[in-house]
Amino acid sequence: MSRYLLRCRECGTVWELRVSYSLKDFQQLYHYCSVCGKNTFHDIVRNESAEVHDIIGNR
Repeated sequence: MSRYLLRCRECGTVWELRVSYSLKDFQQLYHYCSVCGKNTFHDIVRNESAEVHDIIGNR
């Protein structure tokens, strides 16, 4: 599971997106913002994904 922090370009709201794939090839996403009430561009602030060896080591 990959976790990313995204920031809405219109209102500045920062939120977490959890996906099962990597977004490393993307610089922005077009996604619904619940604060703006419409689809807006979001910048990817940072990746907060756990590394595979961290998950395996914590069994």
